[in-house]
Amino acid sequence: MKGRFKYEKLSKYPHLRPEDIEIWERFIFKYPYFFESVDYDVRVGEGQKYSKSAPENIREDLRGLTQKRIDVVGYVGNTTHIVEVKPRAATTAIGQVLTYEELYKIDFPEETNIIKTIITDHEVPDIATIVEKYNINIFVV
Repeated sequence: MKGRFKYEKLSKYPHLRPEDIEIWERFIFKYPYFFESVDYDVRVGEGQKYSKSAPENIREDLRGLTQKRIDVVGYVGNTTHIVEVKPRAATTAIGQVLTYEELYKIDFPEETNIIKTIITDHEVPDIATIVEKYNINIFVV
């Protein structure tokens, strides 16, 4: 199993807000075999750089707080899904998955088959045109 978590309903999900959890659990129910395993709250990017005079543990903690955080990374076969879970997903969700994909490629260069995915509860007008242009999967649950 590649991810740290089984793809199933959990009692708690790292980083997901209550409104995100409702959407995520609907997705799990609707697509129970979509992923083999998942990771939550995957940090990517460099984060903020702090003074080298600060202790190493403080610098690492501060870096972790300022890195970008992917809601879910889902694994199936040799495919990795970068997943943004968001109510009423709009342009911000598109910007997030595009950014996360690029940072993920830098941090995990061995992952070559990456799919951008948005899971939402409502498709905002005009979003379909943009997700198609940027090859982003969108699921409305």
